[in-house]
Amino acid sequence: MSPAFKITPAGSFDPDEQRVLSPTEYLKRFGHQLAESRGRRLSFIDAELIDDDRHRRAVDVHPLTELLERARLSGANAAPIFSRASSVDYTAAVSRFVQRDSNALLCFRIGLQELEDIPNASVLSDYVRELGGSPGQTVLLLDGGPLQIDDAEDLAHLLAMQMARLIVRGTWLRVFWSATSFPDKPKMKPGTLARFPRSDWHVYEAILRIKDEFPVVPMFSDYMLEFPGNYLPLNVSPTAKLFYSTENEYIYCKGRSTRVGDGYGNILSVAAQLVSIEEMKVSDYSLGDSYIHGLAGGIGKTGNASMWRWCSTDHHLAMVDEQLTRLLGIPRERLVPSIPAEQLQLV
Repeated sequence: MSPAFKITPAGSFDPDEQRVLSPTEYLKRFGHQLAESRGRRLSFIDAELIDDDRHRRAVDVHPLTELLERARLSGANAAPIFSRASSVDYTAAVSRFVQRDSNALLCFRIGLQELEDIPNASVLSDYVRELGGSPGQTVLLLDGGPLQIDDAEDLAHLLAMQMARLIVRGTWLRVFWSATSFPDKPKMKPGTLARFPRSDWHVYEAILRIKDEFPVVPMFSDYMLEFPGNYLPLNVSPTAKLFYSTENEYIYCKGRSTRVGDGYGNILSVAAQLVSIEEMKVSDYSLGDSYIHGLAGGIGKTGNASMWRWCSTDHHLAMVDEQLTRLLGIPRERLVPSIPAEQLQLV
């Protein structure tokens, strides 16, 4: 697994420091965090949301360069994500990264809506070469963004047609398809549970059903349990809530604001409601499931918004791993989690 981290703007409340970090503090702690959570495993970094004057003033170099250099100095392995819409300064930072290391890997993101505007395969390859990179050392990420579709088969056929026109086998290091159908701020009352179809997963199932139409069968990616527009800094009291993915649905379980009632203890009733659903996995399915079951049973601390996001994300990764290995016919060995759940700063 190679995660793509979209770096959000500075300004959110930091649960460890119990305060809002300055942009300088926020950027400079990145390398240590990445090395601590990922070691030498490859991670892709999208810094386009902090490609602005506020974050540039916080460091002596471009924010993307700051992140990549901090990662390198901490012993982490990070590579940049860029797009055709990246600013001149951003693409210059990508070029500097490549010039520093001739073996550097890159990730080139292409939006679904962009595909029709690209005339041929050479345009994509030439764009990477103009930055000093090599298509053979570049991951091509086809980004569907948020999907609202009724027919997964139609989108799969459309994607196959565009890929056949724009992608030549053997050109790119890897090709990924990514999308989400996770909802954007659904209107729900406290104490309610809502279900939403995992259309993004259904599209990938459709892709594999017609895989012979593709020049390269794309690898799977999704946004996990995040809507792509929810990246603004937050410095408010969180709402007790848990997200959960099943084979075919996303589940959103909403409680009360932590400003009222039992405060952060409001998460306990949310967890109890979630574990009562038929699709809830057993506690040893993942560390995240173990944590949710513990909350439902009133075991341990209530945690905070970061922990609630972490446990939902951990379950989702286990779910996707199970689905992919089954769909692709790969043997999968079930291991009982043995590492205590801790906050993952980059999730």
